[in-house]
Amino acid sequence: MTNDDEILEILGDEYSRKILSILAKNEMNALEISTKLGIPASTTYRKIKNLESLVLIKKTKVIRTLEGLDESYYKSLVSGIEVKFRYGEMSCKIEKFTMDEKIQRLWEKFSEK
Repeated sequence: MTNDDEILEILGDEYSRKILSILAKNEMNALEISTKLGIPASTTYRKIKNLESLVLIKKTKVIRTLEGLDESYYKSLVSGIEVKFRYGEMSCKIEKFTMDEKIQRLWEKFSEK
């Protein structure tokens, strides 16, 4: 399976698209994502793993809970994905957030508090 095929498979999955969408706006952990989408944690972890393997999201931090467990937080790296079908060939162009957009998101996060 090519990288484009894997991206199309991800885009074809409703919850993977929703995870990309919410992580574009907010940094969240798997439990928060699972709760927000109303899906099992195991499904959420599987989708996060797939999105990470395609470098569409990344782990931003790991926090140790009071129970001694590690809690990972994730953020989307993608601002857009363009899919083209031309002359029988499928291609995907991934647009990543620029540094300006990252700074703007950080500023918005601080201004919310």
